[in-house]
Amino acid sequence: MRIPAVRTRMIEKAAETGDEELLTLAYALFRRKPVRKAAPQSRPMTPELADEIRAYAAKHPRATLGRIAQVFDTNPGRVSEALGGKRT
Repeated sequence: MRIPAVRTRMIEKAAETGDEELLTLAYALFRRKPVRKAAPQSRPMTPELADEIRAYAAKHPRATLGRIAQVFDTNPGRVSEALGGKRT
């Protein structure tokens, strides 16, 4: 039995028996809406941004991923993906 089926049966039993605690427990089984706690801090990757990153990296071969990320207001992971071809 899956949670929605269990919840439905618990609600039915609570109605039959008048058990408020069972009803409260059944309603506790509903999912809460997801909440995003913090806004994204870096700009999203676009094909144009990936091209700019690759051009900058070619022009500055000693620049670290962190430094490139600072220049383009993104994170080093995205820079790595852009340079590796995983982000177009």
